[in-house]
Amino acid sequence: MRLVIDCNVVVSAALTPGTSRRVVIEAVRAHTILICAEIVSEYRLVAARPKFRSCRHILDEIISTIEAVGVEVPASATQVVLPDPDDAIYLATAVVGRADALITGNTRHFTGHLGDDLQLLTPRQFLDRDR
Repeated sequence: MRLVIDCNVVVSAALTPGTSRRVVIEAVRAHTILICAEIVSEYRLVAARPKFRSCRHILDEIISTIEAVGVEVPASATQVVLPDPDDAIYLATAVVGRADALITGNTRHFTGHLGDDLQLLTPRQFLDRDR
């Protein structure tokens, strides 16, 4: 599958060794992760926040891995409009990169803005479908 991974999933993957971490591991191992410069920049800006100091090394490792294996997509947040402008780049990357799924913990931010071919999945839904 071609995937876009929202920043909240990346942060959750660093904070706890649960569902989101398994999503990132599975995505890196067996899927294509779509990225763009704006997504990587947001990952890094969020990782630099003081509240994530305790897991910064894990966040940096996850981000570096996603950046290393990710497929760069020429997306721009101005290509879509969402209630939360910070989420626009994820949807734009998914649309431009022809993603099969956008994985996010904030599904309500994207509801009603997806095309027919793009699935909006929570981390749990992704793992359940990927079995």
